[in-house]
Parts: sequence; structure tokens; C-alpha cells
Amino acid sequence: MSLTPSRAAALRVVREARTRSGWGHELLARALDDSGLSDRDGAFATRLAYGALASEGTLDDVLDRYLDRPSRVHPLVRDALRVAAYELLFMRTPDRVAVHQGVEAVRSIERRATGLANAVLRRIAEDAQAFPFGDPDTDTDALARMTSHPSWLVRILVDDLGLELARTMLQADNEPAPLFLAHNPFVSTFDALMSLLEHEGVEPAACEPEGCIVAGSPPAAVKSTALRDGACVVADAAAQYVAALAAPGPGRRGVELAAGRGTKTLLMQAASVRNGGPAEVLSADVHAFKVALLEERLAALGVPEVQGIVADTTNPVSVEALGGPASADVVLVDAPCSGLGTLRRHPEKRWRLEPSSIGELAALGEGMLETAARLVRPGGFVVYSTCTVTDRENRAVIEGFLARPTGKEFSIVPLTSPVPTGWEHFVTREGWFRSIPEPGGPDGHFAAVLASG
Repeated sequence: MSLTPSRAAALRVVREARTRSGWGHELLARALDDSGLSDRDGAFATRLAYGALASEGTLDDVLDRYLDRPSRVHPLVRDALRVAAYELLFMRTPDRVAVHQGVEAVRSIERRATGLANAVLRRIAEDAQAFPFGDPDTDTDALARMTSHPSWLVRILVDDLGLELARTMLQADNEPAPLFLAHNPFVSTFDALMSLLEHEGVEPAACEPEGCIVAGSPPAAVKSTALRDGACVVADAAAQYVAALAAPGPGRRGVELAAGRGTKTLLMQAASVRNGGPAEVLSADVHAFKVALLEERLAALGVPEVQGIVADTTNPVSVEALGGPASADVVLVDAPCSGLGTLRRHPEKRWRLEPSSIGELAALGEGMLETAARLVRPGGFVVYSTCTVTDRENRAVIEGFLARPTGKEFSIVPLTSPVPTGWEHFVTREGWFRSIPEPGGPDGHFAAVLASG
């Protein structure tokens, strides 16, 4: 029996993610389109590819236990061994099938390595029952292996969240993420959008916050006319909630720092319109190409009263380009971060991060918060947000800012707008918002509201 098409597709994704430093979801979409797999085989290939990418470091650790000279293994052969090892350790595929398919995958790459593959995979199969080689309740390294995360990251999450909450997040990172859509009121009404999505087989369900929809059939949503024509955009439910917190309101001025493609700008403006009318919104990013893309995209989506500005908002000098001191009613700091709250959408990212990245990214957020503080007028407010859950990037940034001279003019505003039903546990004792990834729930996001004056 030769290598099955679904395993061949998964192996292609794993190989290209390594050789091209691409993102799995983009590579997988192309691989599935080219393969012509049935829905069932496509689902298997998806699980196998995402799982192998998410477990890369763990699989390498296990493989190296059984390889005499790990550094001598050809990278393409290692890719095939990773895929087979994932089946043995995490999918519990019958040993005979997983070993045979792993050997066939290696044979298609380097025939001389088939004996090595057979020996290594058989030994992994024999020891699979002992995996994760320790007690995950007391050993963070075993917990890291069981949930396919770097040990250094698991230690941080356990320290910051506690063992049980960290375990919930780590396990959720390996589950399929729900697909949330945000209604674009500048293209259609909400009722018209829901009707169109239902007609196209998306199986939509309205959910909180206002304008949010969860897609019962994500594949149908991705291919839908509604998404293509801009009647909705893809946006996590927690991201929609954070943007609503920063809605300037009719006729007021809002600024978004590090706006990227402008999704939160759209959401801010949509929330303002729901509250009575559009605001004036400035959307800033350090990259000129992103600002050009933002303006083009938001114009196509019909979003009014938006101006894109190229500015390095980590430097307070950028205040002048953004309207000058005390010129904004509300500033949303969409801070660069480690993105740990979105790992289930980017499974390979956990192995690309370095421990030093967290502190470096937090420093960027600190600089942007200083800029925001100078931009906002007395009586206005700043919303500091990330899509991560670490104390260093969230709590420490806010507490450090409040302790500095600029921050002494600000105070924490506990969340006053009700959080969506079932999200009450995402409100911290300080009144901040911090969602933790849970099965079927939103990604991990943080938001703190700070009032000026």
C-alpha cells in the first residue's frame, strides 16, 4: 500500500511550512485545492497537518530519543517522521497503519532511509502508551509534551494563569477554532446578511457582542458571497468586543494605533454607527504598504470617515502626525504582541516564538501606550489591547504605565458595558477584560480601559 493522498497532502503542508516559513492555514488551503480530496479525506489531512505543525517541537523531542544521530537526519525525512509520530502519539492510529504509512512517506523521499524509519517508528509505537513520559499534573515538561507546547511557554502560562486555567488554554489550543463573523453595516442590514448566510449553507447563529455571528459551517463561510462582497468580515468575537469598547461615538474622534488591515477600525466605526452615527477615525501603522491596503480595503467595505496615516507610534513624536496632543476622544492601542491567544489558528507559531520575544513585544506596547496618552484629551480614554494572555505583555505594561509620570494622569475604568453572556469569568478583579481560549469560545484577548484626567 502506497502513501495515501490525505497523508501526502499533510506531508506537503508540513514540508512547505518549514521550507517556506509559511502559515499552515494558507498552505493547507492550496494543498487541499490541488489534491482533490473528498471532504472526509480533507478533514483527515487537515487534522494531521495542523497536529504535526502544532506538535513540531514535541515530536522532535520524541524522535531524538530514538535516533542515534539526530542531526544527520535529512530535514525532508524528519518531516515524514514527524507526521507518522503524530499519528502514533496523538491520533492513536493503529501501529501497523501508522508505521507502514510513515515508512512509505520516507520511501518517497529517500529510499535508503526506510530501514531507519521502520526501526524508529516501531520503537515509538512500543512506547506510545507511556507518553507524555511523566505526570502532567506535577511535571510541567510532561504537560508541555501532552499539549504540544514549548516547556518555557507552559511554565509562563502556569505561573500567570494557574495550573487549571493554563491546562484549559493549552488543550483548547489544539482544538479547532470557531469561525466568528462581524456584520458590516455599511454594506447590508444584519437581517439581510443572516438570510444570505443561511442561503449559502453557512449555518449562521447570531451571538454576542452585537453584530457577531458564529458560522456553523466554516468552509461554507469562507467561500460565501457575503464574505467576498464585504457584508461581513472574519473577526474573533473577543476582538469585536474589544473594538466596541473603543467606539468613539457619533461625531467624535478616534485613533487606532497599529491598525494593520483595519478590521478593528471597521468594528469601531460600526459600533459608533450603532450608537447614533459615524465618528472620525485615524488609523495608523508603521508600514506604508499596510496603510495603503487599509485605505483600499475600508473604502471597498464602505467604511466612512477613515484616514490612514503612516507613523511609528512606538515613538511619542508621532503624536503630531496623528492630530497633535489632546486631539482624540478615544485611542485604541492594538499593541504588537506574542499572539498567544490565537495559537489554535496558527499552530506552528508556538515553535517560532522565542522567550525573549515577550519582553521585546511588551516594550513596543509600552511605547505605544505613551503615545496614546499624549493623544487623548482630558476626559477621554485609552483602550490598551492585545491578543495574548501573559502578565508581562498585559498587567505589567498597564501597571508600569500608571507608575510613570505620564500615567499618573490616568485611572483604570472598570468595565461598565456588560460582557457577553457566559463571559463573566473573563473580567479580572481590576475590571480588565482577559479572555482565555476555551473550546467553542473566543480567542485570548486583553483590554484595559484608562481614563484621562
